[in-house]
Amino acid sequence: MIKKYFWIFLTIILVFAGFLRIINLDRNPPNLGNDEISIAYDSYSVRMTGRDEYGIWLPLSFISHRDYKAPLYAYLNIPLNYIFGNNEYGVRMLSVVSSLVAILILALLSRSLGGEKLALITALLLTLNPKNIFVSRMSYEANLASTLVLLGVYFMFLFREKRKNWYLLLSGIFMGFSIWAYHTQKGLVPLLLVVLPWLVRKEIKLRKWWILWVTTLLIIIPIGWDFLNVQMKDPYNRASSQIWYKSASLENKNFFEIAVDPIYRYFDHFSLDILFTRGLEMFPKNEPLNFGWFLISTLPILVVGLFNLKKIFEKYYSWVLMWWLVCPVVPSLTSGEVASVRNLAFVIPTILIMSAGFLVLIENKKIISGFLAILILINFGFFGVAYYVHFPKISGDNFQYGYKQAWMFIKPIVSDYDKVVIEPRFGINGQFVGLPRLYFGYFGAFDAKTMQQRDDKLSKIGKYWIKNVDWNEEKIESKTLYVVSVSNPKAGNGFEKLELLTTINKPDNTPQFLIYKTN
Repeated sequence: MIKKYFWIFLTIILVFAGFLRIINLDRNPPNLGNDEISIAYDSYSVRMTGRDEYGIWLPLSFISHRDYKAPLYAYLNIPLNYIFGNNEYGVRMLSVVSSLVAILILALLSRSLGGEKLALITALLLTLNPKNIFVSRMSYEANLASTLVLLGVYFMFLFREKRKNWYLLLSGIFMGFSIWAYHTQKGLVPLLLVVLPWLVRKEIKLRKWWILWVTTLLIIIPIGWDFLNVQMKDPYNRASSQIWYKSASLENKNFFEIAVDPIYRYFDHFSLDILFTRGLEMFPKNEPLNFGWFLISTLPILVVGLFNLKKIFEKYYSWVLMWWLVCPVVPSLTSGEVASVRNLAFVIPTILIMSAGFLVLIENKKIISGFLAILILINFGFFGVAYYVHFPKISGDNFQYGYKQAWMFIKPIVSDYDKVVIEPRFGINGQFVGLPRLYFGYFGAFDAKTMQQRDDKLSKIGKYWIKNVDWNEEKIESKTLYVVSVSNPKAGNGFEKLELLTTINKPDNTPQFLIYKTN
């Protein structure tokens, strides 16, 4: 029955996956985050003017926050920005689509490796995976890149099975463009393109893979050249931190620490704590509502899958295992704590191994597999409550909540004022620094050309001034709107000239910004 109705079952899973990823997409996460608003604005700016926010014509990397973002997400997002407009859907839908494509392709790969039952298990596990849901609802370049790598690996499997060269061409295209999507893939893709063919060198001579290697190389030449130029122009840029230790982070380390740290960090990516209890980092550390990259109820099937790789995947088991082991290599070379976004590609082979474990239990231990299925559904229910109910209420600061809402409040009256002053600081103590220019620009305060002509020295964009306000020093003029942090003390000369219009509250109803006007 499963074989006969495979596509019906898979379609149902994909529809359910789409529902989980699209429902309340404009409200959860509660606002566009730091990286999201940067991608959203640059995509919109290029659509309108052909230039990014800094006025650079069709850039191969977007300066953003000095992380020189890989360009593919912003460019592919342009049609969606045109369709949905300047809102959350206009930048997050590409990530949703990437996630759904990943579920489909992983199901097809699983079908070719182990049949329809394995394919449906794989699709369902990835559909319910907390990490995949979490990143698919935000405009993460890494999510797009992970899907492209999956497509590349999928066509490598097909070439190994059917020996048709056009599979190598397709694999090279997707592998190459994954590097255009996210910087970490600059290390991951070469590793996969060397290690996987090497493992089967007795089955397929290495020279047979030349189409894959040449295609990938030709595609990455422009982005690679641009990346080298960035390193020479700005050696301490944040883009390099997604591939290796930044030089500045090595200054206080001895040779032993430099050599050993990546080894410890590599094994950190297999930590049960990160994978199953707190790695998702939805909430502050030690918060009981935290979840790992995977549901803790899937740990048993991961173990069973690892012990039965050869049984399920037969001659392909070494590829699946090495795919899983290679993914954390490049993220382990980067600075800072374990970053799940940099190792997002790791989720895909892990789900594949889990699916193999669950299939073994279904075929040999039906009672245990049924019990585990119930546990997984209950576990997912708890995740659903944590993510869909609690997360958007308490994560306002993490997503710079308030800038969009402040603009929406003043939008109907802004034409009556000559000057708008917006503070970049926010948080109950003014401890965070945000990007109000991008939020106000994206949601319509000024057009893309005005942004490109801004005065960075004065932090002025048309009549909008981005600065922290010291009421003791501020010259309060007539016909002025102020959007200030709730932490800004209400004192100083001329404060009596200000009239409070409203308070912008976060989703948990705590205050974020105060909006004042002068007559």
